[in-house]
Amino acid sequence: MSRVSATAFKRLRTALLLSLILASGLACTGKNENDLLLFPAIVTIDSELNRVFVIDNEFNGINLIDPTLDEAITFGDSDEPLLDGADEQVLPLFPTNAALATLPGGVSRLFVVGGGVAPMNQVTVLDFDDVNLIQRAAFSPISVAGTPEDFLPGVTVDQERGLLFVSNSASGSVHVYQVDSGVEVAGSPVSVGGIPGRMNLDPVSGLLVVSNAGATTVSFIDANDLTAPVQTLDVGVNTRDAAVASNGSGTALFVNGSQQNLARVFRLNTANLAASVQIFELLPNAPNAPIPDPNFVPGTLNYAKAAPLSDGRIAGFFTMSTGDLVELDLSPDLTTLTPAITLVGAISAEGLDFLANASGQATKVYYASPGVGTLTAVNPLNNLFITQIP
Repeated sequence: MSRVSATAFKRLRTALLLSLILASGLACTGKNENDLLLFPAIVTIDSELNRVFVIDNEFNGINLIDPTLDEAITFGDSDEPLLDGADEQVLPLFPTNAALATLPGGVSRLFVVGGGVAPMNQVTVLDFDDVNLIQRAAFSPISVAGTPEDFLPGVTVDQERGLLFVSNSASGSVHVYQVDSGVEVAGSPVSVGGIPGRMNLDPVSGLLVVSNAGATTVSFIDANDLTAPVQTLDVGVNTRDAAVASNGSGTALFVNGSQQNLARVFRLNTANLAASVQIFELLPNAPNAPIPDPNFVPGTLNYAKAAPLSDGRIAGFFTMSTGDLVELDLSPDLTTLTPAITLVGAISAEGLDFLANASGQATKVYYASPGVGTLTAVNPLNNLFITQIP
């Protein structure tokens, strides 16, 4: 499908969806001829360089968002996105996840994985800077050991240690590479068993948590020592995603169940992870409950992130199929949790990431809604909607 026809198709589909939204009274921003986001699905943020990257799940698209103005930046004489179908740099056919590393010289390095068409066991690596714009890294793609049909659902970066982690659902392992060269490091791959999926790193504790769709345990890898034994925690559900974050009182784990569609929160015992304690559960769908009752899940939970906040709390964020955002706000002493839902009505919500300050505290959350082609921004301190970017 050409770029022109893809854009036209998106606008037609968006118009139909917006008609449904307006008829149902849900809130969503209007669209116009200057819309750049086609099917935004993945968000990855360079907080150090103040760049928000939004990856379409079709048509080879990447948009660069200015988080100060919350506007998409255009390139070229025709006001095009950062990357589209006319560019020689090629993303995986159906991008499913991405991570980012900040390199010297003002470079944001993106690592993108995808699925649907072999070879799927590859990580596309693209570099962006203000002079050269977007270009393929010299060592791209990274080929992960396995077969071309192996799916790579999880990818995350440890900025401090300069490491890229990639999970392989077929081999039950996590591969680790240097972000500056793409070279696999000693101690990689790390076996976690089961069907590893998405994963997130806590830069404070150095713990990488790996979700598992094939068992009720999540795995923890110590990024400080890849030779250390992998630890596990039984969270009682098969997981779609998992995230971990720390404050001065300790470390918290947030998981979402891939079958029961519920979220659980644990206070981690970092000395003995198996002894960690569940402190909260967000209930499955409750269609008879009044909306917006914050203690149930009105849609299917999808991606997860967690981060400390500037007021001492730890927040867990989950996107939902309804296009809304679930926030689980854990008190500074990690004893009390307050659930909330930011109701947006964007039809769908997939990948998310947060803009962080110099202390690693989340200041703004962004998530993508391919159903209506928007990027939504939410204030994590008060869980209030900020804006939608078309």
